[in-house]
Amino acid sequence: MQKQRTNTELPETLSRSEKIGSDRSRPSAAFQSPAAQRRRFQALKSWFTSGAGSVVFHAIVLLLIFLALRSGMGSGTARGTRQTDDVGIVLSDSQKLEQDKKVVEEDNSRVEEVQPNELEQPDQTSNLENVAQRLLPSNEIGASSETASLTTKLGVAPNSSSSAGNDGQTVGFGDVKGSGKKFVYVLDRSDSMRWKGGAPMRKAVADAIASINSLDPKLGATKFQIVIYNHDVETFDGAEALIDVTPANKTRAIRYLRSLVGTGGTKPENALAKAMKMRPDVVFFLTDADEELTPQTLEQIRDWRRAYKVKQICVVEFGKATDPKKKTFRQLAGENNGVYIFKDVESL
Repeated sequence: MQKQRTNTELPETLSRSEKIGSDRSRPSAAFQSPAAQRRRFQALKSWFTSGAGSVVFHAIVLLLIFLALRSGMGSGTARGTRQTDDVGIVLSDSQKLEQDKKVVEEDNSRVEEVQPNELEQPDQTSNLENVAQRLLPSNEIGASSETASLTTKLGVAPNSSSSAGNDGQTVGFGDVKGSGKKFVYVLDRSDSMRWKGGAPMRKAVADAIASINSLDPKLGATKFQIVIYNHDVETFDGAEALIDVTPANKTRAIRYLRSLVGTGGTKPENALAKAMKMRPDVVFFLTDADEELTPQTLEQIRDWRRAYKVKQICVVEFGKATDPKKKTFRQLAGENNGVYIFKDVESL
């Protein structure tokens, strides 16, 4: 009696579901008849539309939404953490750069404090002179063309006899070169230049002629002059000033040079003074003097160079290989932005 009452209280829906699928001994839905399958579908539909089915369905949907939102919040947190880390790195690097900048500024301030008191400030006009003097060989060894090449690379004397620029034309005289617009050739014509059949005199004249022929107004050369000396001094055409670079003047100057012969003693100081007072850019000085220049003469030449704005004094010394090279001739070139060359007259 109790059993019969319990069965009667079961919901109608549960009775239907038991009739459709609770009995496991029945055949699967794949082997049921179409009418049975329709009944099963109608029972399931009825259950989902009932209150309990709707609650379960919506609970599942809400659970899926919650899981999706939680996953998105987790990745966003990770991204936010990474961004914070990146910002931290940037801030750290920025702080390091600021520290480095402070260290550099402190070092610079120390240097600025030391420079006025402890370091000698060189005269800007003598920088190039000091470079030339350091590059020249020791006073016991004559300078070579290789030394001249090295000094020209550093701007002491340009290394092209046909180049042009803002400073005028670069002109060669034998194995030395000078750059400017105005040139003076100071040549020794003393009796010693007649040694070995006059070979030194012929070499001096040939180098001067080649140099004067290369002067070109289109490349920047505008003026020139020739100063000849032994115990006395004379200039081309007796002029006391520079002359224009023209074909006619060059032709006459070359004719004058070919007429020279060696005679008399050697006294270069007055010739250098006359040449520098013409205010050239470059002085090419050739000598075979036996005596050194005096300290007073070197000092006077430095003063003249500054007063008359002479840019370079290049020196060519003639002598025998066994002769001592003149220290003051090398010094003359080194102190005046020039190049010194020794030529062995026995090889001419």
